[in-house]
Amino acid sequence: IGLLRNKVLLQLGNVTAAIAADVAVIDLNPRSITAWWIAGTRFTLRRRTLAWGHLYPRSGASSKTAALRLLMRRIVQGTILYGYDSVVPARNDLPHQPVWVAPNSLYSVKSLKTEKAVHLRSILYVGRLEPGKNTDQLIEAFTISELAKDGYKLEIVGFGSMADTIEASILKIEIAGSVIFHGRIDDVDKLSEVYSRALFSVSPGYIGLSLTQSLGFGTPMLYSLDQPHSPEIELARFGHVKSYHPGTPNGLGNAMRQYARELQDIPVDARSVSQQVSQYYSAEAMADGLWNALSGTNMNTTDDGWPNRGDSQ
Repeated sequence: IGLLRNKVLLQLGNVTAAIAADVAVIDLNPRSITAWWIAGTRFTLRRRTLAWGHLYPRSGASSKTAALRLLMRRIVQGTILYGYDSVVPARNDLPHQPVWVAPNSLYSVKSLKTEKAVHLRSILYVGRLEPGKNTDQLIEAFTISELAKDGYKLEIVGFGSMADTIEASILKIEIAGSVIFHGRIDDVDKLSEVYSRALFSVSPGYIGLSLTQSLGFGTPMLYSLDQPHSPEIELARFGHVKSYHPGTPNGLGNAMRQYARELQDIPVDARSVSQQVSQYYSAEAMADGLWNALSGTNMNTTDDGWPNRGDSQ
C-alpha cells in the first residue's frame, strides 16, 4: 500500500511469519514501514535478518536516503546486493558485515537464446514506456537517423503511460511502416525472437534491467550518457555498450546512424556476449547468491567484489 503519495510503503500479510522465521529477507528500502518493522522486531529478538536491494538509490551515496539505507543495514546481519560493483563500497561502509550478490536477472541461461537473423535490420527498445525513460524521443530520433531509407525498422516493446502517445506519434510520421509497436511481451521465446532481429537496442533514459536483458540475448546497447543510471550500468565492463551525448532526439538519431554503421562493419558475436554475461547475470546466478546468503556461505570474490572465475556466484 502506498501512503503519502507513495513516499511511504506498507505491506500487509505474512508479517508474523516473517518475524518468526529462522532467517528473514527484507527489502533494503527505507520507504518501507514493513521492512523497518520486521528488521527492528527481529533485531530485538536476535534473529538473523538480511536486507536485499540496491546499496544506494540512483542518485548515489550522497542522496538523502543513503544514510537511512545504512542504518537499516546496521540492524540486520547481512546485505544481499543486486550488483557486483556495490560489494566494495558496501564492505567499506560496514567492514564487519557479510555481503552477497544476487544479480538482478530475469531469465535462465537456457532461455537466453542468441540465434541471430542473417541480415540485422532492426533497432530495438524494450522497457517501460514512461517519461523518465525518455521514450518520447524514440520516434523522432529514428526519423532523424534516416535509417529507414536503408531498410531498418524501429521496434518498440513495452507498456506504460506513454503507450498511447507513442502510438499516436507513429501515425503522424511518413515512415510509419518502418516502426513496429509490439506493446507488452512477457513470453521469453517471443522476446528472444524480437532480439534475434536487432542489430542493437537503445536506452534514451536511465539504464536498468534492460541492459542485463539486452546483453543476455547477445544484443549490444546504445545508451544516453546524461542519465542517473541504475547499478546495472556495471555491465558496461563487458563491452558492446556504447554511450552518446547529448541526450536529445538529435543526439540519439545521429548516434543510431553511426552505431549501425559500426556494427555492420564489425559484427558482434552474439553467442559470445550472451555466454559471458549469463555467467554472472542469470536466474541461476541470482538463485546461487540467495542460497549462499541464506546458508551463510562466504562469497569467493576478487578484490573488486566480482566472483572468481569458476565460482557460480
